[in-house]
Formats: sequence, structure tokens, C-alpha cells
Amino acid sequence: MKPRILIVDDDDAITQQLFWTLCDDYEVMTANDMQTAIRRATIYEPAVSILDLHLPPTVESPAVGLRILEYIKAHVPDGKVLVVSSADGVDTLNACYAAGADDFLDKPFETEALLASLRRMSSQRTMYFA
Repeated sequence: MKPRILIVDDDDAITQQLFWTLCDDYEVMTANDMQTAIRRATIYEPAVSILDLHLPPTVESPAVGLRILEYIKAHVPDGKVLVVSSADGVDTLNACYAAGADDFLDKPFETEALLASLRRMSSQRTMYFA
């Protein structure tokens, strides 16, 4: 069984690129807003969620992304969260880790760095169930 990945990003091009990059090795789901992200995280309990911070309705602030991060960490206790965002300031980075982020990549990111982070996080989760 493939590990489940939830991609949460409002940029369709990024979502599609990530979907096609990951679909051979992972069961991939996508969401482009908070309501869909919370619903899919609750139903599917992804091994890893890839989360952009700047989501509607307040794309100029990381608040919505941080709320989704907090929800996933509270309701999918074994799930890992990889934040992928252009909001790379120290305050944002600290807020992400304080909310439970497992890793953080700056946009734009290298595909190999993303894949390495996903492999590390999904293998950590399977070790807990072994």
C-alpha cells in the first residue's frame, strides 16, 4: 500500500506538478483551501501533508496555513507536515515549528530536496507501525 500524501496549495500549477511527481510512489490527494484540506486530512489521514501557508481567503498572511497545520497535528497524530512556502522569515519559520511542522522548504524548492524530505517522513511513520 502506498503512503498517502495530501498536497495543500492554491496554485494549480504547483499542485499539478507535485501530483505528477509523486503519484507513482504515493497515493496523492489535493486541496486548495482550508475546508477541503481539513476534510481530506480527517477522512484520509495522510502520512505526510505538503502545506503552503498562503491560502485563501487571506493569501497575504500565513494564518490560514498555520490553522491547517495545527488542525492536522491535532487530528492526525501520526501524520507528518512538510511546509513548503515562500514565507521564509524567522518568525514564520518559528511559528511553523511551534505549531508542529516536521520540515520546512522554501519556495522555489528543488524536487530532490522535496523527495528526500518525503522519504524521510514517510519512513519514520512506517517505523512506528512496524
